[in-house]
Amino acid sequence: MRAHGSRARRGGSLLAVAAFCALASAAALADEAKVDLAKDKVGTPSEMQPMSKFCGTKDIKVALADGYGSNSWRKITRAEFESEAKKCPTIKEIRYTDAQGNVQKAISDIQGLVAQKFDVILVFPDGGEAVIRAMRKATSAGAVVIPYMVGAHFPGERGKDYEMVVTESVEANGRVKAQWIADHLNGKGNVIVLGGTPGNPTSAAEAVGWKEVFAKYPGIKVLEGPVTTNWDPAETQRVMSGLLAKYDKIDAVYSDYGLGSMGALRAFVAAGRPIPLWAAQDANELGCFWQEHKAQNPNFQMGNVSGRNWIVRLALRKGVAAAEGIPNDEPSIIELPLVEDTFSSDPKLQPACDKSLPPDALLSSGLSTDELKALLK
Repeated sequence: MRAHGSRARRGGSLLAVAAFCALASAAALADEAKVDLAKDKVGTPSEMQPMSKFCGTKDIKVALADGYGSNSWRKITRAEFESEAKKCPTIKEIRYTDAQGNVQKAISDIQGLVAQKFDVILVFPDGGEAVIRAMRKATSAGAVVIPYMVGAHFPGERGKDYEMVVTESVEANGRVKAQWIADHLNGKGNVIVLGGTPGNPTSAAEAVGWKEVFAKYPGIKVLEGPVTTNWDPAETQRVMSGLLAKYDKIDAVYSDYGLGSMGALRAFVAAGRPIPLWAAQDANELGCFWQEHKAQNPNFQMGNVSGRNWIVRLALRKGVAAAEGIPNDEPSIIELPLVEDTFSSDPKLQPACDKSLPPDALLSSGLSTDELKALLK
């Protein structure tokens, strides 16, 4: 009986130790949760801070899990991520994965990063809600998971499915571009809306904004959209060629990808149709195209927001700050104004064109001219 009692006492001691460890772990998690990351703060690009403030002392591994990395916008975004990560001596490994548009691969990519114990995982979830379960498992495993550029109302539960969202206000992008179109159409006209990959959160979030604006103008008719283009210029040209054959009158085109717009613009030229109002994102080729075609197309005016690749830098700073236990009070939701408006008399708002750079360069990115040349050569 004494031996049995001894085992019971030892068992009780083990339970006490386990309980203490659990409480200590919970306390540690609570302390981490107290790190202020300004998760709901809305602000502007002028409020960005240097990475050096958040590097900390703990050695960490960071990764970007991309859902579809083939186009130039994604390549520039990856380069911005890697450039920002190199600013921290405590970041010992930088990894990039490309799911190539395959949702199952996107899920397995995230699972693989968790298995390799990456501390920070940024995610561009092209698969939308289908990827959330993988993000949830990564979060429960202790990784700081941040979906970026997905809109402030991305599905899922913050703190459970992911740490936080870092994004431009995608809905506001939709409102800004749609209002520009509505104003310059005087509230009446036919609009085509070009989207990206099927089910992607960016096109869906922008749709919330443009639908809200266009609903106020009964004279504006969205003929189709968001039309799937896979954010591929060649596919966008095929899609727009079909739309031009279908509709005799298109007064404006709304796009959520500036470089993708080039395919649609080529379709207008090939069809011999006048180019209408155009709202998109800035791109070097787009600016040069406007300069070359504006004289022959008086209705070809542009209103563009930033390509905002640099937001991935902010997402990484938030992730590193969380992993290092350092507060970060930068805004997490960025409101973007138009960076190009051909109706404006301000020369700074005229479309940019740098012929020393490749056509697919994004001049509003955080990369230098030399970095863009090397990346896109």
